[in-house]
Amino acid sequence: MSNITQRFQPSQKATVCYKNSCVTVYNEVAEVVNVIAVATTLIIAVSLVAKALK
Repeated sequence: MSNITQRFQPSQKATVCYKNSCVTVYNEVAEVVNVIAVATTLIIAVSLVAKALK
């Protein structure tokens, strides 16, 4: 039964581009890339808000 469940779950996918080259990663690596992207976005947002309040 678990094979049926896994078959219909979409795999994680992340694409990272720099200049003219792109790399697409899947599954666990994609999850790490997504966590890094979200953390970076939150840090930038917090620092911009802190800068605006000064």
